[in-house]
Amino acid sequence: MIGASLLTLLAQGAEVASWRPGRADGIEVDGGTGVIVPVKDYFKRASFEIRITKKPQGAAWLVAEYDDRGYALIEAEPSPAQSAMWGIARLNTGKSRRALFGYSQGAPEKLRLYGIERLTRLSLVDSEPTREPLPEVRPAVDFRRASQRVTTAGADAATPEQLPETLATMRNLLPLARALGFNGIESYVKWNFVERQPGVFDWSFYDAVVDELDRHGLQWFPLLIVGSAYALPDWFYDSPDNDGFVCLEHGMRSDIPTIFAGRQDRYVRRFLQEFGKHYAARKTLLGVRLGPSGNYGEAQYPARGDWRYKGRVLHTHIGYWAGDKFAESNFRESMKQRYGTIEALNAAWEAKLPGFEEVKPFLPVTAWARRKRIDFAQWYMDAMSRWCEKWADWTREALPSAVIHQSSGGWGPVEIGTDYTYQARTMARLKGGIRLTNESDNYAQNFTITRMASSAARFYGAQLGYEPGGFGSARGVAARLYNAVTNGADHLFYYHSNLYANDQAIGTWLRHAKMLDARSAPAVDVAAFYPDTGIRLDDEAIRYMWGSAFLTRAEAMRSAAEFDYASEQMIEDGALSRYKVLVFLWGHITEKPVLEKIAKWVEEGGTLIYLERPRGLLETVEGDASVSKRWVEGKTGKGRVVFFKGDPEPGEPYARFVRDELRKLDGLRPAVKAALRMQKADSVYWSVLESGAMALLNFADDPANVRLADGRVVKLEPYSLWMQ
Repeated sequence: MIGASLLTLLAQGAEVASWRPGRADGIEVDGGTGVIVPVKDYFKRASFEIRITKKPQGAAWLVAEYDDRGYALIEAEPSPAQSAMWGIARLNTGKSRRALFGYSQGAPEKLRLYGIERLTRLSLVDSEPTREPLPEVRPAVDFRRASQRVTTAGADAATPEQLPETLATMRNLLPLARALGFNGIESYVKWNFVERQPGVFDWSFYDAVVDELDRHGLQWFPLLIVGSAYALPDWFYDSPDNDGFVCLEHGMRSDIPTIFAGRQDRYVRRFLQEFGKHYAARKTLLGVRLGPSGNYGEAQYPARGDWRYKGRVLHTHIGYWAGDKFAESNFRESMKQRYGTIEALNAAWEAKLPGFEEVKPFLPVTAWARRKRIDFAQWYMDAMSRWCEKWADWTREALPSAVIHQSSGGWGPVEIGTDYTYQARTMARLKGGIRLTNESDNYAQNFTITRMASSAARFYGAQLGYEPGGFGSARGVAARLYNAVTNGADHLFYYHSNLYANDQAIGTWLRHAKMLDARSAPAVDVAAFYPDTGIRLDDEAIRYMWGSAFLTRAEAMRSAAEFDYASEQMIEDGALSRYKVLVFLWGHITEKPVLEKIAKWVEEGGTLIYLERPRGLLETVEGDASVSKRWVEGKTGKGRVVFFKGDPEPGEPYARFVRDELRKLDGLRPAVKAALRMQKADSVYWSVLESGAMALLNFADDPANVRLADGRVVKLEPYSLWMQ
């Protein structure tokens, strides 16, 4: 017998087939009980397999009645359009609710349902049922401390004409985002959606997005895309002002506009000003992220990724994008300013150029002299940094009081062009932040590729935010939360698929997200020397993604201790005063002023740990190793230099050596010394926070017991956080 509520739901359509536990009439469900069989795999989702044997000739709607306990996104495979779905967010109301899936071309014979733990009834009807009002739900996590917790909710489209489907997607996803405690939604604001004619701005697409967010009590954190190929308006693409990057490797043009021409500046600045006029006063605006260049809209040169202009083939790769005439002119002028005369340049480059007209960009691997290669690499990275700085300045003019984050991606190579130190310093000056767009599903990898930006941001006073570089499972949810909590980050972003596309991720988020209220900067006594000069001299220094000696050794050492990175620019700006110990992981060449700063710090009481193999003693770019030779002779003033004589590969023996040396030191903070003495598995990571708390992460498939220095034992479940 059909209940009254179902009769109301089906008022607009006749029931063709149905299923409920113990009774199948044209619909079969594997197992027959309606209770899901959980999966333990972090990369899979449990599902019901459904077979439909009775169905109408035309359009059909599948009505799934479920027990609404817990949080999840209910999905069907194959999936209908978003506008043909309703009630697909499980919101833990404790009531019986229904999800609708409309198939305009007829119901499939087989499908899968994800995100339902207890299925109580399925019905197939021949016309669209009434859509139940969405329940009012309070967020599951009660955050007391302000933070930017941002996710996606399908608020993007390939064309402005897809707005109705975009809004339908948002209506399906926003209730779950709000229920999980997110307060911001990201969408891409694309230049070609807004300025479809020169100087004529139409914000109607994004006004509709913002209005939908208002209705759900959420705020907006857009990414402003004006410098990537896929966001170019037709009129600009076809204009003489559109000059693409040209790569040095192949001499081929990309549709991504070059940053060297200067012709795009007025368009970017006008766009940002118009955005500010339209949205600066809207309370819905939580903040903005900048998309100055690159494939997707990041602070970098073209790299991997193929987001094209109208489907055209996009020439893109990790390489050197300084082959256009504007880059050549810029490089030549920069070298003129640096050296003044061609004789001075020739002396530095060990060259015999007749005049500056012969100075052109080159592939770094072809440079014989160290200084020549460094000059090119420094100019190349600084050019991107200055372009991003202009963007940030223009945005601050347009949005005087808004939160502004620069998009800092990559993992540190010269080809990418992202100078994390420069960007952190710039954004600190503008009272903004940087959002790292490169996190992985693995904590140790996260640490190694984000720590340079994190260290610089904390040193210069910029805000911090984090974003995954792609897929994320429950493991990544825990790893990324720990990274944010132990760096004092104010901003944490997840693509909604990071949480909704596997069964354990939401539970992991709900168990640990409240720790964001207790986030703090770490109390760090140890820094690892970040080899800026070495990276500029060697393409193998930081290789995609984590194959370099520096990053793999950093990953190994993170299990033994917590440490910051100290870049050469940070050292010149006085960062060593924050640390008791400086550890070398890779790199034996630096600039003379940096080496002098390190030597002075050692003389005043600092401890330096250096590995001699395979490169030898630390020296300047010019080959002067006199400072290191004094250290070998024991001439270290009040400080100490410890040389590691063993093989640094693999990194674990060196990491243990560093940990043992740290345990001997008297000058470390008591809490740090206590942390170094704890007994734990290598998969357990610790962080001492400036708040006085200790935070632990077990990044492993198995539970872990940790014996603290005071004798207490902490039991950690797999991929779990602990703080006290």
